[in-house]
Amino acid sequence: MSRHLVALLIVSLIASPLTAAAQSPVDPAAEAAAMRALVGVIPLGSRIDVRTRTGRRLSGTLMQVSAEEVMIKRATRVPEPAVAVALADISSIERANQKGGMSVVKAIGIGVGAGAGAMLGLIAFALVIAD
Repeated sequence: MSRHLVALLIVSLIASPLTAAAQSPVDPAAEAAAMRALVGVIPLGSRIDVRTRTGRRLSGTLMQVSAEEVMIKRATRVPEPAVAVALADISSIERANQKGGMSVVKAIGIGVGAGAGAMLGLIAFALVIAD
């Protein structure tokens, strides 16, 4: 009985990745249409991060969206002309994180550090005076 259970477990563990890998690929035209819909909801003027199918990364401001391509003004130290990237070449696109401020965790950490430093300073001062 236990041999059958072990054999069944091994077969199920081996077969599960094979069934996941056997999924049908998405039609490139359907993927481009989905990417167009995704880019269509990002407001113009937003900071975006783009990764192409070749692995190239672009970061900049979304300037224009057409049926076939996206125009991005790159965020570089030296000004460059805008870059047009075909929607079919984009593997991922997302809005860049624009918080620009300090997170709550960082503020708490700074406060705890300052408080601990002040307490250690007071203790050191008390030890010096006690001598």
